Amino acid sequence: MAQALVEDSGHDTLGQSVGWTSPDYFNEQECLSSMERVFEVCATCRLCLSQCNTFPSLFDLIDESEDSELGSVPKSRYLDLADQCHLCDQCHLGHCPYSAPHPQQIDFPATMLRAKAIKFAKGSIGHASAAGRHHPFSHLAGVPVVAALANTVVGSSVARKLIERSTGIDAQAWLPKLAKQTFLAQERALILAHPTQAPVVADHSLVPRQVAIYAGCYINLHEPEIGQDLIQVLQHNDIECVIANLEGCCGQAKLTMGDISGFAAVARANIPSLLALAESGYAIVSPSPSCARIFTHKLPALFPADTDIQRVKDAFWAPTEYLVALHGEGALRIDFVNTLGKVNYHEPFLGGAHLGIARHTETLLGLVPDTKVNVVKGSPGFGSHWGNQREDYPVAIKLGQRVFRQMAEPADYLTTDCQLTGRQIAWGIEILDLVQTSDKKPELAHPLTLLRMAYGL
Repeated sequence: MAQALVEDSGHDTLGQSVGWTSPDYFNEQECLSSMERVFEVCATCRLCLSQCNTFPSLFDLIDESEDSELGSVPKSRYLDLADQCHLCDQCHLGHCPYSAPHPQQIDFPATMLRAKAIKFAKGSIGHASAAGRHHPFSHLAGVPVVAALANTVVGSSVARKLIERSTGIDAQAWLPKLAKQTFLAQERALILAHPTQAPVVADHSLVPRQVAIYAGCYINLHEPEIGQDLIQVLQHNDIECVIANLEGCCGQAKLTMGDISGFAAVARANIPSLLALAESGYAIVSPSPSCARIFTHKLPALFPADTDIQRVKDAFWAPTEYLVALHGEGALRIDFVNTLGKVNYHEPFLGGAHLGIARHTETLLGLVPDTKVNVVKGSPGFGSHWGNQREDYPVAIKLGQRVFRQMAEPADYLTTDCQLTGRQIAWGIEILDLVQTSDKKPELAHPLTLLRMAYGL
């Protein structure tokens, strides 16, 4: 079972504290009353002030009210706070002292999701929710000439101003390049359309020796090299690799905008093919932590009685978790030929369940000789799509400054398990001119890329 992805899942009550299929879930007055109860506790605690912009926005509303009390804040302002939450769950799983089993049973992300769902049902969603993609032209990835042209256009300041006007994406925000050939196209030969029963591993071994890679949209459309690094590392360790054919997006963007039924439909479309892989004995490994979290937390919490979804959940592994598990069975090759020097590693800001990923990644990179891993914790400011929008971008840069400065300390490499976050951190370092040594700028590389380099592949 993929421990790093499911630990603390007892606290992940998305869709369980209030049945999202019930009409009462969309009762605005009940939602506002629930929000008031939660905000009363948060206003006295304020432990999550630095987690994301939801909390400073809430506390500003309270502090600027007539008597600096929550009761003076118009309830009409409550729902707007949901626009600042990107459902990373870090406040709930990593910091909140009032979550279950505390009698208050505070679940801030679940409260925000309900508010998002009500706003979506009312048709009142903003640019930040409507963008829904890593890039305004993501659909053009994989067409070499068109992708190259789009990358050139996006590099133009004039074009970025036009994009800002039409999509709300800030003209200064970092945007990923489009892959000229998608990961699925490049690795077409490894796509397993009809999985057969994989050989059963020896009784003494708990780790499957067959891996199905779920790439996710970012890796598939923007940085397929990371997926290829994973393949090389697995094959170097004599692990059979196949590619899970993407039936569609994991649905993260729909969930973030509050379209719960739309999210459920999109995410569940992937279940049959993933289930076939799981039942055939494959470990499902995703180099995208946010995609993995959809299938290990978000979707299972919406459908706790769906055995197919639960079976897929149990088959998911984080890449470094899987490799460390191999190491625990003496099956991971440690014939590294290159050192990595000092690596500044940002712990993924994706909820308590992903703190396990951080431990595994730190352990794995630590196996490379003469390599020092410096772990940086805290909010990077950006959260998935949140932070790239015109109204949010300055706030995201401000929130992430502490992480940017720590990651900019002299090192050979910068890394984090979520490559999109890594790119945004590197961008923050660049625009704030935080590089401390003019002769050597730390290179951003995904942990799987660093491992491939250490093997000399």
